[in-house]
Amino acid sequence: MENKFSKNVSLYTIGQFLAQALSFVLLPIYISQLSIDEYGIVAVFMAVGTFLNALMQYGFSPTIMRYYFEFKKDSLKFKSFFSSLLLFLFGGNLIIVLLIYITHNFIYEFTLSSADVSTYIYYVIGYSFLYTFPLLNLSLFRVEGQAKKYFFFNLAQFFISFGVIYYFVAIQQDGALGKIKGEFWARLPLFLLSFYLYRKYFILKKLDFVYLKKALKFGVPLMFQALLWWSLYRLDYFLIEKELGSTALGLYNVAFQISFIVITIGIAYSLAWTPHFFSIAKEKSTPEIYGNLIGNFFMFLSIVSIGIYFMGYHVLELIGGEQYLVIFDFLPWLLIGAIFQSGYYLIQQTIQYSKKTWSIPAILGLGIFAGFTLEYLLINKFELAGISIIKVITFSAIFVLTYLKGQSYYKIKIPRSKIIITLVVLILNFSIGYVLDFSATSLFLKLFAFIITTLGLWFFFPFFSQVEKTTILKKLKRT
Repeated sequence: MENKFSKNVSLYTIGQFLAQALSFVLLPIYISQLSIDEYGIVAVFMAVGTFLNALMQYGFSPTIMRYYFEFKKDSLKFKSFFSSLLLFLFGGNLIIVLLIYITHNFIYEFTLSSADVSTYIYYVIGYSFLYTFPLLNLSLFRVEGQAKKYFFFNLAQFFISFGVIYYFVAIQQDGALGKIKGEFWARLPLFLLSFYLYRKYFILKKLDFVYLKKALKFGVPLMFQALLWWSLYRLDYFLIEKELGSTALGLYNVAFQISFIVITIGIAYSLAWTPHFFSIAKEKSTPEIYGNLIGNFFMFLSIVSIGIYFMGYHVLELIGGEQYLVIFDFLPWLLIGAIFQSGYYLIQQTIQYSKKTWSIPAILGLGIFAGFTLEYLLINKFELAGISIIKVITFSAIFVLTYLKGQSYYKIKIPRSKIIITLVVLILNFSIGYVLDFSATSLFLKLFAFIITTLGLWFFFPFFSQVEKTTILKKLKRT
């Protein structure tokens, strides 16, 4: 089981990275084809699209994962459960699409009055509707342990999206509109493929309201969770555009895309861990495994973040992104915030396991209210650096509160030594990066410090227990 979990983590990591890597791969094209102002327009319209995506999912993806194991021994019940969700999802989203179309002028005049709403609205609504359904396929692949199918589905999504967006942005040179159009047309074949794959699980019967009630009771709080995460990240897009302008928003969006590398890795690990945890939660050794996993997870993401901070400046130079180099004044804070957000994704399963999911959006709502209030009050004084620092405060507080609440349902213990050493490594390396400039000599010194501290985790610091070292060495020998 452990070997299968490790293998699945690798496939989920690659698959999730492919799903999120499109922005990184297309970044050089966006930099060459879009002005900073156009990048800001894309950021706002895609933020609205992301809001609709979260709204139209109803939290059904994690709902399928949680209830799959209850119906695992009775495939007919699970098919009835899944079919009820799918029918409700399709009908409910058609109603949402109609309502958004009726009210779109008000929404977009409020969010981005400088753009021609009618040019974008059809593509944004259509993209959001089509985006929802492939996510259910990915959830089914995960609960059934079909990591290869998960990987190949994301691989197909990556190449289709890359080809279509490249065509509209680089060949047709449609600018910001090309990005939006590309997102829409890339989702259409995936939407059709999803319904073809549903044939294994779908029973054409009436809605089972008992199952639907269970699904909505579990899923709706998680829908609010998704909407609140959107608020936490995207409301500041509107705030930045309003207070600092599209240029500042374009800079912030690029920095966020870079920090999202860390979040992508965190999400990928959570994708593998969630169904695995639900299947082994009752075993006596799981709380200890869980605690060690979180400690190691934070250290790994810290190392990735340090590497991005040290190398990112020079990578941007190589791809011709000199106009974006100023983001390194505030990027370190976004990277630290990304570490805590990733940790949150891994810790929230303790609450989901209890099925008492309303505490999840309650904690997020509290964090968002406090964070956005601070951003609104301080944006004109501290600008993008201030918003980035507030992100660290907000994400770390949400992580801690979620951890404490989860302890009342499922107790785990993160080793104190792992927490302390992770903080030392992170603070030490980020301080070195802050003090040194971006010359070739400074890069050498940064990489030297980075390598020494990384090797020190194995040879000098008491980070890994002897049991963990033995396990790691055995895995390395097998590979």
